[in-house]
Amino acid sequence: MKGIIASLNIKLPEKVETLDKTFFTAYNKTPQQQPVFLHITHFEGDGVGNTKHHGGTDKAVCVYPFEHYEKWTTELNLEVPLSIPAFGENLTVKGLSEDDVCIGDVFSVGEAIVQITQPRQPCQTLASILCRPDMIKKVVDTGRTGYYLRVIKEGLVSAGDEMVQIEKHPARISVTETNQIKYGFVKDAEKVQRLIDVKELAESMRDSLQKRKM
Repeated sequence: MKGIIASLNIKLPEKVETLDKTFFTAYNKTPQQQPVFLHITHFEGDGVGNTKHHGGTDKAVCVYPFEHYEKWTTELNLEVPLSIPAFGENLTVKGLSEDDVCIGDVFSVGEAIVQITQPRQPCQTLASILCRPDMIKKVVDTGRTGYYLRVIKEGLVSAGDEMVQIEKHPARISVTETNQIKYGFVKDAEKVQRLIDVKELAESMRDSLQKRKM
């Protein structure tokens, strides 16, 4: 299994003003034409505005599937198509959707090696920047969340690089299934526990699922 990096996007945090609020964010990322070094916690020159909910080793890289852009443009009835990276992602990837990848899967990308850790959770920043208060619900309902990566091996990454699966996780719990569990669409206790037991799952998500059981 493999995909292609359609765009590699970075940005340092800055003050952004929208119709409803002003906040500090690195959401408005810029596509890069040259290779960028991927560190354990971030791409060189990239950052996060809200360190409480973003960043860290379990959320070092945010990925969003390229194929979702056309779907959103159609469903939101947009006259001007959404431009990459409208979802604030570091990597816009062709060919690796939430259905295709599983928690714990390992991929090579450029010189780096990365691992799927959890779905991306849509936040108010997304809704504010896209000027769509309903966007969080739409992302959750469609399952088009994107996902996060941890970095196992640092290295240079470029737009156009292949993202190649080099290890399948034996549990085979897709990001789509993880979303369904996370947002309560699946309430099967055994499935929830099976996800909790995946040691490669991001620790913050494991904690959230364990608290739900209490």
